[in-house]
Amino acid sequence: MKRVINFTKIRFIMFAVSAVLIIAAIGGTFGMGGLNLGIDFQSGLSQRVQIAPVAMEVSYVGDEEVRFNILNEEVSIDIFTNDGKTESYNYLLADYVSAAELSQAMMEIPSLTVNLVAADSPASALLSLAFLVDLSEDTAIVNYSGSGSGIAIEEIRNVLAGIGEPQIQIVGNDDAQEFLIRLEDDGSSNFSETASAKMFSLLEGEYGTGTVIVKQSDYVGPRFSSDLGKSVIFLVGLALALILVYIWIRFELAYAVSAIIALTHDVILLIGFIGLTQMDVVTATVAAVLTIVGYSLNDTIVVFDRIRENRQLMRDADLKTIVNTSITQSLSRTLITSVTTLLAVTAIYVFATGQIRDFALAMMVGVVIGTYSSIFIASPVLLGWINSRRKRKLAKDNLKYGSTTAPKKVEDDSEASDEGTSAKIVEIPSAERKMKGKRKRK
Repeated sequence: MKRVINFTKIRFIMFAVSAVLIIAAIGGTFGMGGLNLGIDFQSGLSQRVQIAPVAMEVSYVGDEEVRFNILNEEVSIDIFTNDGKTESYNYLLADYVSAAELSQAMMEIPSLTVNLVAADSPASALLSLAFLVDLSEDTAIVNYSGSGSGIAIEEIRNVLAGIGEPQIQIVGNDDAQEFLIRLEDDGSSNFSETASAKMFSLLEGEYGTGTVIVKQSDYVGPRFSSDLGKSVIFLVGLALALILVYIWIRFELAYAVSAIIALTHDVILLIGFIGLTQMDVVTATVAAVLTIVGYSLNDTIVVFDRIRENRQLMRDADLKTIVNTSITQSLSRTLITSVTTLLAVTAIYVFATGQIRDFALAMMVGVVIGTYSSIFIASPVLLGWINSRRKRKLAKDNLKYGSTTAPKKVEDDSEASDEGTSAKIVEIPSAERKMKGKRKRK
């Protein structure tokens, strides 16, 4: 004996709640000016920059080829001699107190010069280089993290006011603060090179020469962004169509349509959330939406599989009881899966930054929506679809043969009583499930 929760009793209330949420999501997204398309779907230039004071400048005046890099709190200098040999020098930042002490050790290398700008800056505060520097051609500018004063977005926006209306996002804390700056393509020739140079010049003019570190730079042309947007729409539609065919083959059409309705419900609500929060719509966001589609579909198929099994085992029960029993049997598995997934995604959200953090947030919301729809949307829609189909068949038979040919029993939940509480005691057919194989062998 097991207590079965009467989920279908409140199905119309849940349908109404979902309808209100969908209207609010769509209306709110349009009210916010539409989706906030990222660099992947909107042509333009995107740069991740960091503004930090200069600690030292490193150069080499010899004839050899020299590679200079700072990575994983270690300075590495590789000298490729004219006779084909390689001389490597490595300095752990933790072994030196200040930039001045580190520079003294580095200048022991012949022909290597170090110009100290901030001699008292801690060696441990030196920042890793975005790119490996060839000292035979360029001077390496080494920056260090500041005291944590922080720079406001409005300040950066005012500095870059001369090149349009850039979209700016802060990543990281004050000590390791980075800015994601996106500028829409104005259609001019050589936009990427011109805009990048002007942006760099304006920032250095405000904060000083050598203080601007370009960590990453991406440019997406108008044609590519348009093609990518069309491809995403096509692939999402294709995925839903293949899901429809798969469930149709594995179960039947009623199950497939119910699953697609639930998935469409999930996608609309998640996209509405993304629009309301003005989250950047980039490839990571699309990946989150598709991941939630797969997650929700998995939950839905588990419940549908139990419904199909119980329809064979509980032949004397009406369809409404079967649906409620199946959801209850799958409830613990659904909730445990959702909670463990949320714990993992929450950890990513807390510790990650940038697009990964947005991906985690979309996943968190999507998991909640997917769990809700697999319980309150997919199965109740299946119940209504099957009952409606049986009513139409009964009406057609009555019209063709007369009411006397009507079957004695129709699995219609409208005939099932909703009296009592939202939970009741029913017999779970575990014994019959065990006996089924023995009967076949006899």
